[in-house]
Amino acid sequence: AGTEVAKDAADMVLADDNFATIVAAVEEGRAIYANMKAFINFLITCNIGEVAAVFLSTLLGLPEVLGPLHLLWVNLVTDGPPATALGFNPPDPGNMRRPPRGRTDPLVSRFTLFRYILTGTYVGVATVGAFVHVYRSRGIPLSMLANWGACSEWQVGDVPGFASACDAFGTGPGQGKAVASTVALTTLVCMEMLRALCAVSERESLLRKPPWANRYLLLGVTVPILLHMSVLYYPPLAAIFKLAPLARDNWWTVAMFSLPLVLLEELLKFAARTLAGE
Repeated sequence: AGTEVAKDAADMVLADDNFATIVAAVEEGRAIYANMKAFINFLITCNIGEVAAVFLSTLLGLPEVLGPLHLLWVNLVTDGPPATALGFNPPDPGNMRRPPRGRTDPLVSRFTLFRYILTGTYVGVATVGAFVHVYRSRGIPLSMLANWGACSEWQVGDVPGFASACDAFGTGPGQGKAVASTVALTTLVCMEMLRALCAVSERESLLRKPPWANRYLLLGVTVPILLHMSVLYYPPLAAIFKLAPLARDNWWTVAMFSLPLVLLEELLKFAARTLAGE
């Protein structure tokens, strides 16, 4: 009877009389908390990036960079699998050497919020930047792109490579916007996949905790990429999404705007470790 009373009064009961169970439970709890933050971090950053892309393109007066169907595709198909896979991240190597988290510590600190905003802003700017870069490579500067609504007043020679100036901003066969929007959407998808790979740890560098530490994350990134490639290169799907297959120079543009995100994440992780005194 006394034992049962002691169990009722205790904050913790060891069923196996092994104090090592406490250590394992604390490690598991810290891993669950870290994975919850990784899930939130990934989704909020991606959503900030999408909002920033739409806001920036509207602010600059550009043609529609991403259509409603594109945003729906990103949110329902390419965001879901990586976000789910982040729940299977293993604990960080130095997880148990960190001091305990206070009961009143917020889930999102000021620095974490700064990371969300900075990374999300880059995602938005890079998406719009890739869109503008495609037009600039075809001889259409930003000043003309911002005044695309007056294309009917332009001369035929003002926009090289198109039968009429307005064809540069159409989404039909042989028109220019399909390629630009495809590059922008693919850049956004690639950055979100890279962001998911970086989220395998909140603080640890990819050199110390690589993405393949979570095999489910690799699967969660591979599936959306294959689905996205099918949308690009399967004509019936490409017609529905008003996209175009990408050439080699288009893929160079995607890489040029998406890969710097990894460097940005590594710098922010270094700053997080420095602030934490690690």
